[in-house]
Amino acid sequence: MGVILPKPRGQRNCANKKNSIKYCEGKIVQNFVLIWLDTGITEMQKDCPYTISELNKIYNSITLYTDLDDCRKFIEKPRDEQIFLIVSGKLGEKLVPLVHKYARLDSIYVFCGQPDAHKWTQQWKKIKLVPRDEQIFLIVSGKLGEKLVPLVHKYARLDSIYVFCGQPDAHKWTQQWKKIKLVVNQIEPICEALVIDAAQCEEDLTPTSILPLNESSSQSLEQINASFMYSQLINEILLQMNYNTREIDVLVDFCRQIYKENEAQLNIINEFRIHYQKETSIWWYTRECFAYRMLNRSLRTFDINIISMMGFFLKDIHNQIKDINSKISKRTGPFVVYRGQGMLNEEFETIRNSIGGLLAFNSFLSTSEDMNVAMKFAQKSAGREGKASVLFEIEVDPALTLTPYASLDNVITCQPKEKEILFSMDTVFRIYEVKEDNDHIWKIKLKSVSDKDLAITRLTEQIRSEIGEGSPIDRLGRLMIKLDEFEKAEAFYQILAESTTTDDKKKYAWIRNQFGYIRYKQGRYKDALSLYQEAMQIQEKLNDGRNLDLATTYNNMGLLYTELNDTSKALSYHEKALSIRERDCDVSLADLASTYNNIGLVYDQRNDFSAALSHYGKALPIYKKCLPVNHPWEATLYYNIGLAEVLLGKHMVGLENLQKARNIRKISLPSNHPSIASVCNSIGDTYQEIRDYPNALKFYEEALDVGSRVSHVNYSNLALTYYRASKILDNLKQLDKALEYAELAVKTVDKSCTPNDTDKVRFKEHLEQLQTRQS
Repeated sequence: MGVILPKPRGQRNCANKKNSIKYCEGKIVQNFVLIWLDTGITEMQKDCPYTISELNKIYNSITLYTDLDDCRKFIEKPRDEQIFLIVSGKLGEKLVPLVHKYARLDSIYVFCGQPDAHKWTQQWKKIKLVPRDEQIFLIVSGKLGEKLVPLVHKYARLDSIYVFCGQPDAHKWTQQWKKIKLVVNQIEPICEALVIDAAQCEEDLTPTSILPLNESSSQSLEQINASFMYSQLINEILLQMNYNTREIDVLVDFCRQIYKENEAQLNIINEFRIHYQKETSIWWYTRECFAYRMLNRSLRTFDINIISMMGFFLKDIHNQIKDINSKISKRTGPFVVYRGQGMLNEEFETIRNSIGGLLAFNSFLSTSEDMNVAMKFAQKSAGREGKASVLFEIEVDPALTLTPYASLDNVITCQPKEKEILFSMDTVFRIYEVKEDNDHIWKIKLKSVSDKDLAITRLTEQIRSEIGEGSPIDRLGRLMIKLDEFEKAEAFYQILAESTTTDDKKKYAWIRNQFGYIRYKQGRYKDALSLYQEAMQIQEKLNDGRNLDLATTYNNMGLLYTELNDTSKALSYHEKALSIRERDCDVSLADLASTYNNIGLVYDQRNDFSAALSHYGKALPIYKKCLPVNHPWEATLYYNIGLAEVLLGKHMVGLENLQKARNIRKISLPSNHPSIASVCNSIGDTYQEIRDYPNALKFYEEALDVGSRVSHVNYSNLALTYYRASKILDNLKQLDKALEYAELAVKTVDKSCTPNDTDKVRFKEHLEQLQTRQS
């Protein structure tokens, strides 16, 4: 069982077992975690407080394990962070063979009394004999490591293993595991290795997006990387915002809570609060501390909360890069920069298979004009299991590169001068060549590219226009609504509301409407109705017959009454919206088409599917005329058409349109968007109706994958999908898997804030039936 250090104050134990305690994990704000496996770890805490303190300077959260199986399960669990492992010699000999294969396991450090006794470490590449680089970091005792390492070595997220034991020479088992980096009986070498490995981990996990695009308007599924598109939009809005010390205080308070038991980082956070200025942003970014790690991880995982919280920091770095660039002589022609790093094989293979496509760096990009400097970083990953060593050779054309960049030679930073060129966020390059050199380093040649003619730019422009031209806070709120980040949207509109008086009636009414829409999307219909009515009353008094804001409120009222199954009121409000939009020459054609779509939904609710399809048919040609390919609104229309056709008994035609909706949503929305899960569920339902059980199961499982990764999990929907998948598995005579999903349905529905009692009974009865048959 594991112990997470430092122990969060005020949290109760999640579980207890003899000689072990595990506490609830806090929020991960860096790209790596350290785990330490040793049966004597509780005594270690008493005897080596200095050791824990030193490790805390690098790792905010250290998870300690005394049980090999618990440690193995942690490494096997799919997560984003890279793992560094410290393990005792005896335990490492058992553990390393089990986990060495996992790419997330970066390095292993064997900590033991007799390092020379652990010859087993020589066969495992991730066991580091000298300090090297990145991912889960595992410290394990010799005895436990001998059991654990074989179980978890395979996992990609297990980066490195460190065996800490009294007799290193006794643990010969360590020689066969590549991820075992050190087998020692003193902690200082492990601490020194971990400092280097953690820094390399951050470099290797620079967030990227692969965009296999050409300038033609191809409609392949890989055409758009939605996370990159929305990242661009969020970043550009954040760069337009005005910040003050309030934002710094918010970030500092958050960091103090996250690092509340980490004295080393708390000292740095306090220093940041006292001394941070716009002019020192690059200095802070290049310092190995909380700011750099949190920012990189949030950009890699698209953590909107932290990205927006660090908006002032993003803007200051971006502006300092621009300021430095404006003060130096401009380059007149192309020049070459280099970047060396390790890369997970899966990511590398995607690049390798995308020659001619684009590679976008979603964070600030550090490069060097000195190839030898970059090569040193690439060589650190040479021979690493699960990783490729890559050297980017980037030809930069100032005439094409729109992203600001600057030389840091004359800038005060926390890093040695290495002829560094730092690019701002969202730099895009064309992938020209990928080839391997004689030292097993993969050279990836990139070149600058103009984004003016790219399909992703056209779609981004359309989304940008839909967000509108309001204040940055308003635009962020609208974008958060598009991403189904309703709590964050509400927070932004609350800020906007606090700065808006009731005298500005037009703006005040708009904010009330937006609050109403958020409540509607959250299923809080009574609150939504009250807010809509408040907005509508103000807008009707202001109305001159051409109030498009009023049309939006009418439209939203219609959607709400459709959900409430009051189709008469729903149709009335949609027709009012249509009347305004048909008469206003300034109306967006897309908004007009959406009104036709929404009227179709009302007829759907009335089971008049022919009338519904008629209105959908009016919307479709307008969407095709005014929207770029693969727009989310077009996907919604295909989804509605598909459902209506299925309900008319036209299953195959309906499936065709549902598949179109799914394909577009997978292109134009983040991979964890709930709309993808909903269309997969509908496809699964349709296949179930025509008794095509293998395909039904396929799409239910895709819905489960997406639905479990959304920002705010809808446990009721997720439980229903588990139930449906269980029924399919039962039909396919896969009783064990059916039983597993039935159990998950029962457990998941209990997590819902508003569980459906009928569903709970139905799920439990199904589970009991399966259990009876199995016995």
